[in-house]
Amino acid sequence: MDNAQRINQIICYNKLSMKIIINADDFAASENINSTILFLHKRGIVSSASIIAAGDYFNDAVEISRDNPKLGIGVHLCLDGPFNIGENYVTILNKNTNHFYDRDKILMKIRTFSIEKSEILNEYCLQIEKILDHGIRISHLDHHQHLHLYLPVLNTMIKAAKKYKIKYIRSQRVIPHKHKSYFNYLYRNLHQLYLERRINTVDGYFEPSIINNSQYEYHYKRLSKLLRINNKIIEIMLHPRYKDDPETLFYSSKSVLELLSSQNLINYHNLS
Repeated sequence: MDNAQRINQIICYNKLSMKIIINADDFAASENINSTILFLHKRGIVSSASIIAAGDYFNDAVEISRDNPKLGIGVHLCLDGPFNIGENYVTILNKNTNHFYDRDKILMKIRTFSIEKSEILNEYCLQIEKILDHGIRISHLDHHQHLHLYLPVLNTMIKAAKKYKIKYIRSQRVIPHKHKSYFNYLYRNLHQLYLERRINTVDGYFEPSIINNSQYEYHYKRLSKLLRINNKIIEIMLHPRYKDDPETLFYSSKSVLELLSSQNLINYHNLS
């Protein structure tokens, strides 16, 4: 075997040994999101989806998950917006709306420790139990608006995961590294280490952030670079809205489908 053959063999081995989870967030939030996630799953792109227990189209999402057993289902835990299940809370609900506060307000309350962790845990349990009660096997936990980047939220998520024997929580590390500051980079990596010592997670996650169709080549290069990085398990996190939104069009394009066809695409259940 010559050097070129050895290099090709190593490249092929790395492609097959690195596991990729392509997860779609906000499952159950709208009819369009549900149908787009189903479309991407049928196309062999989305392998996992995170469901919002109080989403307006929760029952529709449950039916989709039952009809597509290869689609792993995680819980997209919520602490902001109109996605609460419980109502008798003092610190996490807006009294005027009887829903969670908006993102900025809940962040302020988390940062100033003016939020009761027992209320968060109770609400997480209600969200998880609603999904379990509908016969869904939960693959992992993640969080709406990434609020688990804050330790009070993360620690409560870990408690909930252990209570219901959910083995995985979404990573804190962004891959490839692209943070605004060294502090952000250090903060996320310290959180990742903290998480890894308490529960299972993956090496990191990649968020495409595709907002228009004019940067196709740029995003294709980013995705290609991601697939060459030497990690064991990564999550590509999508936020599909419509079948013709830029992110969906990009990931369902022929060239991206070809790029992903040689990858080891799994969901969190396959890691157990």
